[in-house]
Amino acid sequence: MKINSIQTGSFTNDEHFQFNTEFLDTVNRFGASQLKIETDFGIYLPLYGQEDTVLKKIIKSAFTAEIEEADKRRDTLFSGMVATSNAALNHFNADTRKAAARLKILFDTYGNLARKPLNQQTSGVYNLMQELNGAYAADARQVAIVDWAAELEAANVAFDRLVKDRFEESAAKTDLVLREVRREVDAAYRAIITRIGALVIVEGADAYAEFIRYWNTVIAKYAAIVAQRAGRRRKASATNPTPAEDEQQETDE
Repeated sequence: MKINSIQTGSFTNDEHFQFNTEFLDTVNRFGASQLKIETDFGIYLPLYGQEDTVLKKIIKSAFTAEIEEADKRRDTLFSGMVATSNAALNHFNADTRKAAARLKILFDTYGNLARKPLNQQTSGVYNLMQELNGAYAADARQVAIVDWAAELEAANVAFDRLVKDRFEESAAKTDLVLREVRREVDAAYRAIITRIGALVIVEGADAYAEFIRYWNTVIAKYAAIVAQRAGRRRKASATNPTPAEDEQQETDE
C-alpha cells in the first residue's frame, strides 16, 4: 500500500494551495505524531504559511471595485443555489426530497464557500461545479438548480478572469516569489510522503492504511481536475490548430 503520486506542478495557484490545505487538514485529522512525521510536518507548516501569505498579497494587489462586485455576485448566486436546493427538502415529491438530501450532504461537505478566502472560494466553486455537472447532475436537475449552477459557474470564471487581468507589476513580481515557494512546499510534501512510505515498509501498513486510502481519494480528485483541463486544451487545439499545425495537416494530405 502506498500513496499515489501526482504532478503538483500542473496545478493552478489556487488548486495548489487548496490541495495543500486539504493535506494539512488531513494530517491534523490523523495526527502528525500518530503518523510519526512530526519533524517533516514541522518543516512543511511554515512553508504552507508562506504560500498562503504570498497568495493573499497577489489577490490584494489585484483587487478592484469591479472584482469586488463580481465576488458579491458569485456569493449571491452560491447562497441562492444552496437555499433553493435546501427548500426542496420539503418538496411534495419524494424523489425531489431524496435528491435535495443528497445535495445537502454535498453542500455541507464544501461548507459556505461565500465566506471562504477568495482563492479558496474560486477553486472550491470550480470543484463543486465538477460534482454538480458530474455525479450529482441528476440530483441538480431534480431540484431545479441547473440554471443556478450554470450562472454560478459563469460568475466564477468571470471573477477568476478579472483577477488575472488586474495583476499589477508588483503582483507579477510576487508571482515569481510564489513559484519558488510552491517548489519548496512541494519538496516538503514529498519528504512527508516518502517518510510515510518508508514507515509502511518498516512497520507495516496497518497503522497507515486509513490515512493512505483517504488521501489517495483526494489525490484522485485533483488528478481528475488536471486531466479534464488537459483534455479541454487538447480539444481546443484540435479544433483551432496553429498555423504550423495547419501546414503539417496540408503536408500530410
